[in-house]
Amino acid sequence: MAEARHDRSKMHYQLDRISFFSDGVFAIAITLLIIEFKVPVLENPSDALLWNSLSHMSLQFLGFLISFAIVGYYWSVHHRIFGYVDDYNTRLIWLNLFFLFSVVLLPFSSGLLGEYSSETELHIPYGVYVLNILLVATMNGILWLYVSEPKRKLLTHQISPERIRLGLYFTFVVPSFFILSYLVSLWLPVVGRLIPAVIPVFLKYGLKGLARRAMQQEEARRSS
Repeated sequence: MAEARHDRSKMHYQLDRISFFSDGVFAIAITLLIIEFKVPVLENPSDALLWNSLSHMSLQFLGFLISFAIVGYYWSVHHRIFGYVDDYNTRLIWLNLFFLFSVVLLPFSSGLLGEYSSETELHIPYGVYVLNILLVATMNGILWLYVSEPKRKLLTHQISPERIRLGLYFTFVVPSFFILSYLVSLWLPVVGRLIPAVIPVFLKYGLKGLARRAMQQEEARRSS
């Protein structure tokens, strides 16, 4: 059965609705991350007791910073993907919804990890969190592969295979570090949970060569 289509003049309005809805979901998800933080309540407050209470929240706060960065990172990736999109279909809408579903799970998995952040001998909270990040990356990768397929003609212009591969590298770098982090945390919990802190450095400098190569290959493809 043929899919009903809007008038072509409304196409960009409909695409804007998809983007605005997605931005709203990201905004809510990133805001919900902070709700898990509770201000310490002390019966006989003193600076020493307050500092002790805050220090016990250090791993929880680190988890919040990492989760904030993760949501922000995948929002920026989603923003770049839809910057290419010039058309849409029902399947794209549903793939986008499934991607957003994985994103809105992050406040729960982050909260679970935060609740038991001081119990570093527990593996399930961090395991659930890592699985959630892997789900986000997988759905993001599926979305990227779907819109970048030339046969679907959803983009403003055809993207080179090198650019598509680069997008997948950027997508799956994050869960790769978290899987490594989880495996290390089975023996060295604190060290393992600090591993994701190097992700921004790797994204900034570790993939520079791949990005440069992708640009060179795109330029060579255009000139040939």
